Amino acid sequence: MKQSTIRGEVLQGIEKAMRRGDDEASSIGTRVILPSSFTGGRRYMFNHCQDAMAICKHFGYPDLFRTITCNPNWPEFQRFTERERIFIADRPDISCCVFHAKLKCLLSDLKEGVFFGPLSAGMYTIEFQKRGLPHAHMLLWLNGKSNLQSVEIVDEFICAELPNPLKFLALYNIVTKYMIHGPCGRIRPSSPCMKDGKCSKFYPKRFVDQTSFDEDGYPIYRRRNMGVTVNINDVDIDNRFVVPYNPLLLMKYQAHINLEFCNKSNVIKYLFKYINKGPDRVTATVGETYNVGESSQVVDEIKQYYDCRYLSPFESMWRIFAYDIHHRWPSVQRLTFHLPNQQHVVFDDADITLMRFPDGQSLTYMEYPKKFVYCSNSREWKPRQRGFSIGRLSFAHPAAGELFYIRILLNVQRGCTSFRSIRTVNSVTYGTFQEACSAMGFLIDDKEYVSAIKEVAEIASAA
Repeated sequence: MKQSTIRGEVLQGIEKAMRRGDDEASSIGTRVILPSSFTGGRRYMFNHCQDAMAICKHFGYPDLFRTITCNPNWPEFQRFTERERIFIADRPDISCCVFHAKLKCLLSDLKEGVFFGPLSAGMYTIEFQKRGLPHAHMLLWLNGKSNLQSVEIVDEFICAELPNPLKFLALYNIVTKYMIHGPCGRIRPSSPCMKDGKCSKFYPKRFVDQTSFDEDGYPIYRRRNMGVTVNINDVDIDNRFVVPYNPLLLMKYQAHINLEFCNKSNVIKYLFKYINKGPDRVTATVGETYNVGESSQVVDEIKQYYDCRYLSPFESMWRIFAYDIHHRWPSVQRLTFHLPNQQHVVFDDADITLMRFPDGQSLTYMEYPKKFVYCSNSREWKPRQRGFSIGRLSFAHPAAGELFYIRILLNVQRGCTSFRSIRTVNSVTYGTFQEACSAMGFLIDDKEYVSAIKEVAEIASAA
Protein backbone atom coordinates (compact mmCIF):
# COMPACT_ATOMS: atom_id res chain seq x y z
CA MET A 1 0.00 0.00 0.00
CA LYS A 2 1.31 3.41 -0.90
CA GLN A 3 2.42 5.76 1.85
CA SER A 4 0.10 8.49 0.58
CA THR A 5 -2.89 6.15 0.81
CA ILE A 6 -2.05 5.17 4.40
CA ARG A 7 -1.60 8.83 5.30
CA GLY A 8 -4.99 9.67 3.79
CA GLU A 9 -6.75 6.92 5.75
CA VAL A 10 -5.10 8.05 8.97
CA LEU A 11 -6.22 11.62 8.38
CA GLN A 12 -9.77 10.47 7.66
CA GLY A 13 -9.77 8.45 10.88
CA ILE A 14 -8.54 11.43 12.87
CA GLU A 15 -11.20 13.64 11.28
CA LYS A 16 -13.98 11.15 12.14
CA ALA A 17 -12.72 10.86 15.72
CA MET A 18 -12.70 14.64 16.05
CA ARG A 19 -16.25 14.89 14.72
CA ARG A 20 -17.35 12.15 17.10
CA GLY A 21 -15.66 13.97 19.95
CA ASP A 22 -17.38 17.22 19.00
CA ASP A 23 -20.75 15.43 19.00
CA GLU A 24 -20.07 13.92 22.41
CA ALA A 25 -18.84 17.26 23.75
CA SER A 26 -21.98 18.99 22.52
CA SER A 27 -24.11 16.51 24.50
CA ILE A 28 -22.23 16.97 27.77
CA GLY A 29 -24.56 18.38 30.40
CA THR A 30 -27.58 18.38 28.08
CA ARG A 31 -31.06 17.75 29.43
CA VAL A 32 -33.96 16.22 27.54
CA ILE A 33 -37.26 16.68 29.36
CA LEU A 34 -40.80 15.38 29.13
CA PRO A 35 -43.29 18.28 29.10
CA SER A 36 -46.18 18.39 31.55
CA SER A 37 -48.59 17.69 28.70
CA PHE A 38 -47.19 14.15 28.32
CA THR A 39 -49.53 11.75 30.14
CA GLY A 40 -47.72 9.81 32.84
CA GLY A 41 -44.56 11.90 32.89
CA ARG A 42 -42.95 13.33 36.00
CA ARG A 43 -44.17 16.88 35.39
CA TYR A 44 -47.62 15.59 34.46
CA MET A 45 -47.94 13.85 37.83
CA PHE A 46 -46.47 16.81 39.69
CA ASN A 47 -48.97 19.23 38.15
CA HIS A 48 -51.91 16.96 38.96
CA CYS A 49 -50.75 16.74 42.55
CA GLN A 50 -50.52 20.55 42.67
CA ASP A 51 -54.03 20.80 41.19
CA ALA A 52 -55.28 18.47 43.90
CA MET A 53 -53.69 20.67 46.57
CA ALA A 54 -55.36 23.72 45.00
CA ILE A 55 -58.76 22.05 45.39
CA CYS A 56 -57.84 21.17 48.97
CA LYS A 57 -56.87 24.81 49.62
CA HIS A 58 -60.25 25.98 48.32
CA PHE A 59 -62.58 23.40 49.90
CA GLY A 60 -60.53 22.13 52.82
CA TYR A 61 -59.60 18.53 53.52
CA PRO A 62 -61.39 15.77 51.56
CA ASP A 63 -64.02 13.81 53.45
CA LEU A 64 -63.99 10.38 51.81
CA PHE A 65 -61.44 8.17 50.09
CA ARG A 66 -62.96 5.47 47.89
CA THR A 67 -61.50 2.64 45.82
CA ILE A 68 -63.49 0.65 43.26
CA THR A 69 -62.08 -2.41 41.51
CA CYS A 70 -63.30 -3.86 38.23
CA ASN A 71 -65.31 -7.02 38.94
CA PRO A 72 -64.92 -9.95 36.49
CA ASN A 73 -68.29 -11.29 37.71
CA TRP A 74 -70.31 -8.36 36.44
CA PRO A 75 -73.25 -9.53 34.23
CA GLU A 76 -71.79 -7.72 31.22
CA PHE A 77 -68.66 -9.87 31.51
CA GLN A 78 -70.51 -13.08 32.28
CA ARG A 79 -72.66 -12.84 29.16
CA PHE A 80 -69.57 -12.40 27.02
CA THR A 81 -67.53 -15.17 28.63
CA GLU A 82 -70.41 -17.65 28.40
CA ARG A 83 -70.96 -16.84 24.73
CA GLU A 84 -67.33 -16.69 23.60
CA ARG A 85 -65.95 -19.17 26.17
CA ILE A 86 -62.99 -16.97 26.97
CA PHE A 87 -61.76 -15.40 30.21
CA ILE A 88 -62.50 -11.70 30.51
CA ALA A 89 -58.88 -11.12 31.57
CA ASP A 90 -57.91 -12.10 28.02
CA ARG A 91 -60.01 -9.26 26.59
CA PRO A 92 -58.65 -6.02 28.11
CA ASP A 93 -60.52 -3.97 25.51
CA ILE A 94 -63.92 -5.13 26.75
CA SER A 95 -62.82 -4.88 30.39
CA CYS A 96 -61.76 -1.25 29.95
CA CYS A 97 -64.96 -0.30 28.10
CA VAL A 98 -67.24 -1.79 30.76
CA PHE A 99 -65.23 -0.37 33.67
CA HIS A 100 -65.20 3.07 32.06
CA ALA A 101 -68.98 2.94 31.60
CA LYS A 102 -69.47 1.88 35.22
CA LEU A 103 -67.17 4.67 36.39
CA LYS A 104 -69.12 7.28 34.42
CA CYS A 105 -72.36 6.01 35.94
CA LEU A 106 -70.83 6.16 39.42
CA LEU A 107 -69.62 9.73 38.88
CA SER A 108 -73.07 10.75 37.73
CA ASP A 109 -74.62 9.26 40.87
CA LEU A 110 -72.07 10.95 43.12
CA LYS A 111 -72.52 14.36 41.52
CA GLU A 112 -76.29 14.06 41.85
CA GLY A 113 -75.92 13.26 45.56
CA VAL A 114 -77.41 9.75 45.41
CA PHE A 115 -75.17 8.20 48.09
CA PHE A 116 -73.62 10.97 50.20
CA GLY A 117 -75.64 14.06 49.39
CA PRO A 118 -74.36 16.96 47.26
CA LEU A 119 -70.62 17.08 46.59
CA SER A 120 -68.45 20.17 46.41
CA ALA A 121 -65.56 18.54 44.52
CA GLY A 122 -63.98 15.24 43.64
CA MET A 123 -61.18 13.58 41.72
CA TYR A 124 -60.08 10.13 40.70
CA THR A 125 -57.06 8.33 39.29
CA ILE A 126 -57.08 5.03 37.40
CA GLU A 127 -54.45 2.53 38.50
CA PHE A 128 -53.22 -0.52 36.59
CA GLN A 129 -51.40 -3.31 38.35
CA LYS A 130 -49.17 -5.95 36.83
CA ARG A 131 -51.95 -8.46 37.23
CA GLY A 132 -55.68 -8.14 37.77
CA LEU A 133 -58.23 -5.66 36.46
CA PRO A 134 -58.07 -1.83 36.67
CA HIS A 135 -59.33 0.10 39.67
CA ALA A 136 -59.95 3.74 40.55
CA HIS A 137 -58.93 5.74 43.63
CA MET A 138 -61.24 8.67 44.36
CA LEU A 139 -61.29 11.61 46.77
CA LEU A 140 -64.62 13.26 47.59
CA TRP A 141 -65.44 16.60 49.20
CA LEU A 142 -68.91 16.76 50.74
CA ASN A 143 -70.67 20.08 51.01
CA GLY A 144 -71.03 21.82 54.36
CA LYS A 145 -74.40 20.29 55.21
CA SER A 146 -73.30 16.68 54.83
CA ASN A 147 -69.73 16.81 56.16
CA LEU A 148 -68.67 13.98 58.43
CA GLN A 149 -68.88 16.16 61.51
CA SER A 150 -70.00 13.50 63.98
CA VAL A 151 -69.63 9.80 64.70
CA GLU A 152 -73.29 9.25 63.82
CA ILE A 153 -72.78 10.59 60.28
CA VAL A 154 -69.68 8.41 59.82
CA ASP A 155 -71.72 5.35 60.84
CA GLU A 156 -74.44 6.37 58.40
CA PHE A 157 -72.03 6.42 55.45
CA ILE A 158 -69.41 3.78 56.39
CA CYS A 159 -70.00 0.26 57.72
CA ALA A 160 -67.42 -2.32 58.81
CA GLU A 161 -69.70 -5.12 59.96
CA LEU A 162 -71.29 -8.20 58.46
CA PRO A 163 -75.04 -7.68 57.82
CA ASN A 164 -77.57 -9.91 59.49
CA PRO A 165 -78.19 -12.71 56.94
CA LEU A 166 -81.74 -13.21 58.23
CA LYS A 167 -82.71 -9.62 57.40
CA PHE A 168 -80.32 -8.61 54.60
CA LEU A 169 -79.37 -11.79 52.80
CA ALA A 170 -78.46 -10.12 49.47
CA LEU A 171 -76.18 -7.57 51.16
CA TYR A 172 -74.66 -10.32 53.32
CA ASN A 173 -73.76 -12.35 50.22
CA ILE A 174 -72.13 -9.35 48.51
CA VAL A 175 -70.16 -8.28 51.59
CA THR A 176 -68.86 -11.79 52.22
CA LYS A 177 -67.90 -12.12 48.56
CA TYR A 178 -66.12 -8.81 47.95
CA MET A 179 -65.38 -7.05 51.27
CA ILE A 180 -63.57 -9.65 53.39
CA HIS A 181 -59.83 -9.40 54.01
CA GLY A 182 -57.84 -12.57 54.51
CA PRO A 183 -58.04 -14.75 56.44
CA CYS A 184 -54.63 -13.85 57.77
CA GLY A 185 -52.77 -13.39 61.02
CA ARG A 186 -52.44 -16.31 63.41
CA ILE A 187 -55.14 -18.33 61.68
CA ARG A 188 -53.24 -18.16 58.36
CA PRO A 189 -49.60 -17.06 58.65
CA SER A 190 -48.97 -17.88 54.96
CA SER A 191 -51.31 -15.16 53.69
CA PRO A 192 -49.72 -12.85 51.04
CA CYS A 193 -50.41 -9.79 53.22
CA MET A 194 -48.25 -11.12 56.06
CA LYS A 195 -44.89 -9.40 56.59
CA ASP A 196 -42.61 -10.10 59.56
CA GLY A 197 -45.36 -12.14 61.17
CA LYS A 198 -47.94 -9.31 60.98
CA CYS A 199 -50.60 -8.30 58.48
CA SER A 200 -49.44 -5.32 56.41
CA LYS A 201 -53.05 -4.05 56.37
CA PHE A 202 -53.36 -4.37 60.18
CA TYR A 203 -55.99 -7.10 60.15
CA PRO A 204 -57.67 -8.52 62.12
CA LYS A 205 -59.04 -5.39 63.76
CA ARG A 206 -60.37 -5.38 67.29
CA PHE A 207 -63.99 -5.44 68.41
CA VAL A 208 -65.36 -2.00 69.38
CA ASP A 209 -68.92 -1.03 70.25
CA GLN A 210 -68.76 2.54 68.94
CA THR A 211 -66.93 4.43 66.21
CA SER A 212 -64.20 6.75 67.46
CA PHE A 213 -60.90 8.34 66.45
CA ASP A 214 -57.48 7.63 67.84
CA GLU A 215 -54.98 10.26 69.02
CA ASP A 216 -53.63 10.68 65.47
CA GLY A 217 -57.10 11.22 64.00
CA TYR A 218 -57.45 7.82 62.32
CA PRO A 219 -60.98 6.35 62.46
CA ILE A 220 -61.73 3.26 64.51
CA TYR A 221 -64.91 1.91 62.94
CA ARG A 222 -67.63 0.18 64.90
CA ARG A 223 -67.10 -3.61 64.86
CA ARG A 224 -69.43 -5.28 67.34
CA ASN A 225 -69.15 -8.93 68.31
CA MET A 226 -72.67 -9.95 67.27
CA GLY A 227 -71.92 -13.58 66.44
CA VAL A 228 -72.38 -13.14 62.66
CA THR A 229 -69.66 -15.03 60.75
CA VAL A 230 -68.84 -16.44 57.33
CA ASN A 231 -66.77 -19.53 56.59
CA ILE A 232 -63.85 -18.91 54.21
CA ASN A 233 -61.25 -21.61 53.61
CA ASP A 234 -62.57 -23.56 56.58
CA VAL A 235 -62.10 -20.54 58.83
CA ASP A 236 -64.94 -18.61 60.51
CA ILE A 237 -64.51 -14.92 59.71
CA ASP A 238 -66.17 -12.25 61.86
CA ASN A 239 -66.39 -8.43 61.80
CA ARG A 240 -62.68 -8.02 62.52
CA PHE A 241 -61.89 -8.92 58.90
CA VAL A 242 -64.52 -6.74 57.16
CA VAL A 243 -63.20 -3.99 54.85
CA PRO A 244 -65.16 -0.69 55.37
CA TYR A 245 -67.88 -0.17 52.77
CA ASN A 246 -71.09 1.71 51.96
CA PRO A 247 -74.14 -0.61 51.67
CA LEU A 248 -75.89 1.41 48.94
CA LEU A 249 -72.77 1.61 46.77
CA LEU A 250 -72.09 -2.08 47.24
CA MET A 251 -75.63 -3.17 46.36
CA LYS A 252 -75.77 -1.12 43.16
CA TYR A 253 -72.29 -1.74 41.71
CA GLN A 254 -71.50 -5.15 43.27
CA ALA A 255 -67.72 -4.95 43.31
CA HIS A 256 -64.93 -4.37 45.80
CA ILE A 257 -65.62 -0.76 46.86
CA ASN A 258 -63.60 0.29 49.87
CA LEU A 259 -64.75 3.52 51.56
CA GLU A 260 -62.65 5.31 54.16
CA PHE A 261 -63.03 8.44 56.22
CA CYS A 262 -60.18 10.84 55.45
CA ASN A 263 -58.03 11.64 58.44
CA LYS A 264 -57.67 15.41 58.90
CA SER A 265 -54.32 15.47 60.64
CA ASN A 266 -51.37 13.98 58.80
CA VAL A 267 -52.52 11.77 55.93
CA ILE A 268 -53.73 14.41 53.45
CA LYS A 269 -50.44 14.77 51.59
CA TYR A 270 -50.14 10.99 51.40
CA LEU A 271 -53.59 10.73 49.80
CA PHE A 272 -52.76 13.26 47.10
CA LYS A 273 -49.42 11.63 46.36
CA TYR A 274 -50.98 8.17 46.42
CA ILE A 275 -53.65 8.80 43.80
CA ASN A 276 -51.11 10.52 41.55
CA LYS A 277 -48.17 8.17 42.08
CA GLY A 278 -47.77 7.15 38.44
CA PRO A 279 -47.35 3.74 36.83
CA ASP A 280 -45.49 0.77 38.25
CA ARG A 281 -41.99 0.49 36.84
CA VAL A 282 -38.67 -1.27 37.28
CA THR A 283 -35.42 0.69 37.20
CA ALA A 284 -32.25 -1.04 35.99
CA THR A 285 -29.26 0.63 34.40
CA VAL A 286 -26.25 -0.92 32.68
CA GLY A 287 -23.52 1.50 31.68
CA GLU A 288 -21.07 4.04 32.99
CA THR A 289 -21.50 5.49 36.45
CA TYR A 290 -21.25 9.17 37.31
CA ASN A 291 -20.41 10.93 40.50
CA VAL A 292 -23.18 12.91 42.08
CA GLY A 293 -23.02 16.50 40.94
CA GLU A 294 -20.97 15.87 37.80
CA SER A 295 -21.97 18.32 35.10
CA SER A 296 -21.07 15.88 32.34
CA GLN A 297 -24.00 13.55 33.02
CA VAL A 298 -26.69 13.58 30.34
CA VAL A 299 -30.21 13.64 31.78
CA ASP A 300 -32.72 12.23 29.29
CA GLU A 301 -36.17 12.05 30.87
CA ILE A 302 -37.69 10.48 27.77
CA LYS A 303 -35.21 7.61 27.97
CA GLN A 304 -35.79 7.31 31.71
CA TYR A 305 -39.53 7.14 31.13
CA TYR A 306 -39.37 4.33 28.61
CA ASP A 307 -36.50 2.31 30.10
CA CYS A 308 -37.82 -0.69 32.05
CA ARG A 309 -41.37 0.71 32.18
CA TYR A 310 -44.01 -1.95 32.70
CA LEU A 311 -47.16 -1.43 30.60
CA SER A 312 -50.02 -3.81 31.27
CA PRO A 313 -52.56 -4.78 28.57
CA PHE A 314 -55.31 -2.92 30.44
CA GLU A 315 -53.35 0.32 30.58
CA SER A 316 -52.48 -0.05 26.91
CA MET A 317 -56.14 -0.35 25.93
CA TRP A 318 -57.13 2.49 28.26
CA ARG A 319 -54.63 4.77 26.56
CA ILE A 320 -55.67 3.59 23.07
CA PHE A 321 -59.29 4.44 23.87
CA ALA A 322 -58.10 7.88 25.11
CA TYR A 323 -59.91 7.52 28.44
CA ASP A 324 -58.96 9.91 31.22
CA ILE A 325 -56.44 8.55 33.70
CA HIS A 326 -57.01 11.57 35.94
CA HIS A 327 -60.25 13.49 36.36
CA ARG A 328 -61.34 16.21 38.76
CA TRP A 329 -64.12 18.69 39.29
CA PRO A 330 -64.36 21.63 39.46
CA SER A 331 -61.66 22.55 36.99
CA VAL A 332 -58.32 24.00 38.08
CA GLN A 333 -56.76 26.69 35.89
CA ARG A 334 -52.97 26.89 35.96
CA LEU A 335 -51.92 30.52 35.89
CA THR A 336 -48.53 31.36 34.45
CA PHE A 337 -46.39 34.37 35.34
CA HIS A 338 -43.03 35.82 34.37
CA LEU A 339 -40.56 38.53 35.21
CA PRO A 340 -40.54 41.84 33.31
CA ASN A 341 -39.56 41.46 29.65
CA GLN A 342 -39.29 37.68 29.96
CA GLN A 343 -42.68 36.67 28.61
CA HIS A 344 -42.97 34.13 25.81
CA VAL A 345 -45.88 35.96 24.15
CA VAL A 346 -46.07 39.74 23.96
CA PHE A 347 -49.41 41.41 24.69
CA ASP A 348 -50.34 45.01 24.06
CA ASP A 349 -51.49 47.01 27.05
CA ALA A 350 -54.89 47.34 25.42
CA ASP A 351 -55.29 43.55 25.52
CA ILE A 352 -55.24 43.38 29.33
CA THR A 353 -58.81 44.43 30.08
CA LEU A 354 -59.43 42.81 33.43
CA MET A 355 -59.02 45.97 35.49
CA ARG A 356 -61.77 47.80 33.64
CA PHE A 357 -64.21 45.58 35.54
CA PRO A 358 -64.87 46.65 39.15
CA ASP A 359 -64.81 43.06 40.46
CA GLY A 360 -61.30 42.50 39.10
CA GLN A 361 -59.76 45.33 41.13
CA SER A 362 -60.24 43.48 44.43
CA LEU A 363 -58.90 40.08 43.35
CA THR A 364 -55.52 38.45 43.48
CA TYR A 365 -54.20 36.85 40.32
CA MET A 366 -55.07 33.39 41.67
CA GLU A 367 -58.69 34.46 42.27
CA TYR A 368 -59.31 35.67 38.71
CA PRO A 369 -60.70 32.36 37.34
CA LYS A 370 -63.50 32.43 39.92
CA LYS A 371 -65.18 35.42 38.28
CA PHE A 372 -63.45 35.75 34.89
CA VAL A 373 -62.70 33.57 31.89
CA TYR A 374 -59.64 34.09 29.71
CA CYS A 375 -60.51 34.05 26.00
CA SER A 376 -57.52 32.90 23.99
CA ASN A 377 -58.91 34.26 20.71
CA SER A 378 -59.34 37.85 21.86
CA ARG A 379 -56.54 37.55 24.47
CA GLU A 380 -58.55 39.13 27.26
CA TRP A 381 -60.38 38.29 30.46
CA LYS A 382 -64.17 38.42 30.36
CA PRO A 383 -66.72 38.11 33.19
CA ARG A 384 -67.74 34.52 33.85
CA GLN A 385 -71.35 33.75 32.97
CA ARG A 386 -71.74 30.43 34.81
CA GLY A 387 -69.82 28.07 37.06
CA PHE A 388 -66.39 28.79 38.45
CA SER A 389 -62.82 27.55 38.23
CA ILE A 390 -60.06 27.27 40.81
CA GLY A 391 -56.85 29.08 39.94
CA ARG A 392 -53.36 28.15 41.04
CA LEU A 393 -49.98 29.65 40.24
CA SER A 394 -47.38 27.56 38.49
CA PHE A 395 -44.61 26.21 40.69
CA ALA A 396 -41.41 28.21 41.11
CA HIS A 397 -38.42 26.85 43.02
CA PRO A 398 -36.89 29.10 45.73
CA ALA A 399 -33.62 28.97 43.78
CA ALA A 400 -35.38 30.74 40.88
CA GLY A 401 -34.72 34.07 42.59
CA GLU A 402 -37.00 36.93 41.56
CA LEU A 403 -39.42 34.52 39.86
CA PHE A 404 -40.01 32.86 43.23
CA TYR A 405 -40.59 36.19 44.96
CA ILE A 406 -43.04 37.46 42.36
CA ARG A 407 -45.02 34.27 42.84
CA ILE A 408 -45.26 35.00 46.57
CA LEU A 409 -46.51 38.51 45.89
CA LEU A 410 -49.09 37.38 43.32
CA ASN A 411 -50.72 35.29 46.04
CA VAL A 412 -51.49 38.34 48.20
CA GLN A 413 -51.34 41.52 46.12
CA ARG A 414 -54.78 42.61 44.88
CA GLY A 415 -55.76 44.69 41.87
CA CYS A 416 -52.29 44.65 40.32
CA THR A 417 -52.11 46.36 36.93
CA SER A 418 -48.35 46.25 36.30
CA PHE A 419 -45.08 44.87 37.61
CA ARG A 420 -44.59 48.16 39.42
CA SER A 421 -47.86 47.73 41.32
CA ILE A 422 -46.81 44.23 42.37
CA ARG A 423 -43.66 45.68 43.96
CA THR A 424 -45.61 48.44 45.74
CA VAL A 425 -46.25 47.86 49.44
CA ASN A 426 -47.97 50.51 51.59
CA SER A 427 -47.52 53.11 48.81
CA VAL A 428 -43.78 52.41 48.65
CA THR A 429 -42.41 50.96 45.41
CA TYR A 430 -39.40 48.71 45.95
CA GLY A 431 -36.69 48.01 43.43
CA THR A 432 -36.99 44.20 43.48
CA PHE A 433 -39.68 41.67 44.24
CA GLN A 434 -37.50 40.26 47.02
CA GLU A 435 -37.43 43.62 48.77
CA ALA A 436 -41.20 43.85 48.47
CA CYS A 437 -41.56 40.39 50.04
CA SER A 438 -39.27 41.43 52.86
CA ALA A 439 -41.30 44.58 53.45
CA MET A 440 -44.46 42.47 53.77
CA GLY A 441 -42.77 40.25 56.36
CA PHE A 442 -42.51 37.12 54.22
CA LEU A 443 -38.73 36.80 54.55
CA ILE A 444 -36.37 36.54 57.49
CA ASP A 445 -32.95 38.16 57.42
CA ASP A 446 -29.74 37.00 59.10
CA LYS A 447 -30.17 39.26 62.10
CA GLU A 448 -33.61 37.88 62.89
CA TYR A 449 -32.31 34.35 62.39
CA VAL A 450 -29.38 34.89 64.77
CA SER A 451 -31.61 36.50 67.40
CA ALA A 452 -34.04 33.59 67.14
CA ILE A 453 -31.18 31.10 67.64
CA LYS A 454 -29.98 33.04 70.71
CA GLU A 455 -33.49 33.11 72.14
CA VAL A 456 -33.88 29.35 71.72
CA ALA A 457 -30.45 28.79 73.30
CA GLU A 458 -31.37 30.97 76.30
CA ILE A 459 -34.62 29.09 76.82
CA ALA A 460 -32.78 25.76 76.62
CA SER A 461 -30.12 26.85 79.11
CA ALA A 462 -32.76 28.16 81.51
CA ALA A 463 -34.60 24.86 81.35
